[in-house]
Amino acid sequence: MEKEGMSFIQAVEKIASDHNIPIEHIDTEKTDEERDTAKHKESLLAALEQVYRFYVDELRLDASDEARAAREYAYSRWPEEFCSTSGLGYAPKDGHKLEDYCKTKCIGTDVLLELGLLKKDDNSRVYPMFRERIMIPIRNRWGRVIAFTARYIGGNSNAPKYINSANSIIYTKGETVFGIDRASRMKEADNVIIVEGAPDVLRLQSIGFDNTVASLGTAWSDSQFDQLKRITTSLCFIPDSDVAEDCLYGPGFEAVMRNGAEAIRKGFDVTVRQIPFAEIPLTEEELKEQYPDYEVLPDNAVTIKPGKNDADSYITCKEDYIELPEKHFIVWLAEKRFCESDSLVKDRKYVSEIANLLRHVKDQLLLDDCIEQLAKIHGRVKLWRDAVTQARNEAKKKKESLTSLDEKQKEIEDLRRSGLFVRDNCYYTIGDEDEDPVMVSNFTMEPLFHISDDNNGTRIFRLRNEYGESRLLEIKESEMCSLNAFQQKTGTLGNFIWLAKIDRLNHVKRFLYARTDTAERIRKLGWDVNNDFFAFGNGLLSDGVFIAVDDMGIVRANNGKAYYIPATSKMYRNNPEIYQFERLMVHNETSGISLKTYTDRLLSVFGDNARIALCYLIATLFRDVIFKRVRHFPILNLFGEKGTGKTTLATCLQSFFIHGIDPPNLGITSVPAMNDRVSQAVNTLVVFDEYKNDLDIRKIDYLKGLWGGGGQTKKNTNTDGMATQTIVSTGVALCGQDKPTYDMALYTRVLFLSFTKTSFNQSERTRYEELMSVCNMGLTHLSVELLKHRMLFEKNFSEAYAMSKRELAARLSDVTVHERIFGNWIIPLAVFRTLETVLDLPFSYSELFETAVSGVLNQNELAQESSEVGDFWNMLQGFQTTGKCIEGVHYNIRYLRRFRPLSTSEDIEFSEARPILYLNAAAVSPLFSGRGSNATSARSYWSTIMSYLKSHNSYLGLKQDRFSILLPNGEIDYSMETVNGQQVKRKKTNRPKALCFDYLMLKDAFGVDLETEILSDEDN
Repeated sequence: MEKEGMSFIQAVEKIASDHNIPIEHIDTEKTDEERDTAKHKESLLAALEQVYRFYVDELRLDASDEARAAREYAYSRWPEEFCSTSGLGYAPKDGHKLEDYCKTKCIGTDVLLELGLLKKDDNSRVYPMFRERIMIPIRNRWGRVIAFTARYIGGNSNAPKYINSANSIIYTKGETVFGIDRASRMKEADNVIIVEGAPDVLRLQSIGFDNTVASLGTAWSDSQFDQLKRITTSLCFIPDSDVAEDCLYGPGFEAVMRNGAEAIRKGFDVTVRQIPFAEIPLTEEELKEQYPDYEVLPDNAVTIKPGKNDADSYITCKEDYIELPEKHFIVWLAEKRFCESDSLVKDRKYVSEIANLLRHVKDQLLLDDCIEQLAKIHGRVKLWRDAVTQARNEAKKKKESLTSLDEKQKEIEDLRRSGLFVRDNCYYTIGDEDEDPVMVSNFTMEPLFHISDDNNGTRIFRLRNEYGESRLLEIKESEMCSLNAFQQKTGTLGNFIWLAKIDRLNHVKRFLYARTDTAERIRKLGWDVNNDFFAFGNGLLSDGVFIAVDDMGIVRANNGKAYYIPATSKMYRNNPEIYQFERLMVHNETSGISLKTYTDRLLSVFGDNARIALCYLIATLFRDVIFKRVRHFPILNLFGEKGTGKTTLATCLQSFFIHGIDPPNLGITSVPAMNDRVSQAVNTLVVFDEYKNDLDIRKIDYLKGLWGGGGQTKKNTNTDGMATQTIVSTGVALCGQDKPTYDMALYTRVLFLSFTKTSFNQSERTRYEELMSVCNMGLTHLSVELLKHRMLFEKNFSEAYAMSKRELAARLSDVTVHERIFGNWIIPLAVFRTLETVLDLPFSYSELFETAVSGVLNQNELAQESSEVGDFWNMLQGFQTTGKCIEGVHYNIRYLRRFRPLSTSEDIEFSEARPILYLNAAAVSPLFSGRGSNATSARSYWSTIMSYLKSHNSYLGLKQDRFSILLPNGEIDYSMETVNGQQVKRKKTNRPKALCFDYLMLKDAFGVDLETEILSDEDN
């Protein structure tokens, strides 16, 4: 279905038709007449298919001299194989052959007459429409033959060269596109090529351009353009290069001028490839007429004249097509128009014509390029920009003027049907014959927008009272349903009084709601994946063009939909307490610095760290694409002492979205506040400052969840009341003076960048101040520049990621790297590689790669040193050194040749006695009770460390052992027993299940040394 461009039903019908399988259509909406018409059309198509086979056989199989001559003609123009696949045939001179053939196929004369294959003369005698002609089938979109175009090859010089089938119920010349069947299957083609006629189409198809079509007349109709819209929005015209005696341009050029302009107005991107004129030598008579005074022609004499050239004769291979220069249609048309201009009046006329076409170009980059080229042909850039602005304004006024009068009259009539009318900006009821009108309100309401919302939408009205005062009002739908709430809301605006009851308000609502356009509220700024735009607090970036909101906060995107961003609406300008974040994230062009210059300054201040940080920043702009591919997104961790510039770098990156504010301090920010911050926008960057390892464990757990895109879980009060988790879709920069090693699960989820320099010379301070002055103006224009490459990023990121992953893995093949750390560092590399061809940056991929390798090794080494297991053994070593951890109480070391843990049936044997560490977990646990901010977090830590210890390769299993018991004061508990009549002091012991480890492996991995020896005073 996809290949043929068919719907499911169309595909079923096509397969059934090809295999002669009857289909019963059950469609209650079709009338008997409609079903009869459908059956009749199918019978005509079937008859035409038989006639088509007749023509094909006449060309390919007939052995007569006539057929042989037809084959020689056809094969001299197109390859034999192409003639076969295209279904070219031949209509013989003997017209009775077709009639005889059709009789054998039970095709009646009336059918052939209806199809236009037979005609009647004035005496009602029947004769064939096509004789001595190469028959070229005309097919519909699904490849079924619906008519023929035929080329005469006989000897009658008065016969028209080409004729087409007459119109029928299955074929209409003005609605048919020749070549549409093949072009519909070219899903990967960049455009559709439009040539003048069927022979030109066959020529280009024969050399591999199946995306070539033609109309069967000179003018393209709306129906034909609509068919092309299903395939592409890009067209390339190839006009016949012909000459005319009475005008500057021949009919081929004139046709493309008309059709190309119409295509532009219908939203197509249109280009032209112009064929050079043929060179025709002048005859002797023409030379004598041109040079009558010369017996011998001068050296500079013109001996050739331009002649007609077309695609069929000029383009014989792909290279011929490719070498034709391609120009945008508007530029090509301007060249033609201004070439014939000979007065200022014509200049103004052509500027207006071209500008009216330019206003239909939605792509800003394409528009700018066209204007620059037009300025080289005529006038200056400013002239063309002003002309486009004027054309747009005139078109808007014309549209408004045509509709305003009709709409006004309709409003009056609709309002009267509701029992109301307007006088002096007041609503009145229409009284009965003996009653005077009654005032309903001292104001009228102009509906502007309905702001859709799943729970409680709002509406925006412009209110005008009897004194001419005007106010904008945004009101909730619930307030429109309550008379008291409505009166209170309108009354707060000033002298706006509603006098009637709720029933009259409902009449007005019915009238107003029918005239209200709907806008969708932008709930989150940043990237909107459903509508393909990036939202700022003051507008949208749609198709590479920033569109600002109006005074109401409404903006209409290129998809035609209206959206509501209330942050900068004049309704709320005097209320600084709402929409605070949205008012910060606004787009402006105040800086104007280029991405390369900005990156140069960033590198000069922050060195190699700036490369990784910038690539991370770019990654946040396309975070949804990356997350879809790898299912995680790392945190950027900027670690260093106070004054090293780590937070400054983060705010420099943040200025791509917001600027002029300090990042939140994690020490005083709550988890819900953190969650709100990261859920305000999509594909942006959030900065958190002052990370410390002694933060509330809940904050650290929350930060860990960001890596996988999960936020806070809370009750959804707006819908079903069930628990829901916030979906995090931003990048996060985490700044602090502590390495995030309290929980290694967090440390392995970050890109770790370290800052060590704390003192700077005057030159370094100057560069820093220059960078900050630029960042303080905002850098959203650089975000806009980067976002224009989203389509490229979506297309190439997966491949770039796979390549960078292979390269990094090969480079680190002899190093054991933590899986998460490795995966995190691939992302900045893949981002750079994806956009390398379109970004002008002052560093190369190889330089970035070396920086990334160093970063991976550094972070991986710190991970090994600072792992949870390593921290545990280091702390236990400290407790042992200070006397808090005692051998025989908290642990035992036993040298064994054989060891069998519980729940196993086989011994672990050693070649020699090997030390086994028995760890009394119940006794050790209280030593680590201070690792959490409360009892709950302490238990969580201990549970986590137990799972880590058991997963370490030095762990052997559980086994009971004997340990002494401590009193609360830290002394060993004893009991007194009588042995042989004497009081003996004995240690109290228990036999818990101990965690057993290979002690030598612990010593190698963590430097653990828990063995003790008892010294006498003499030894000391």
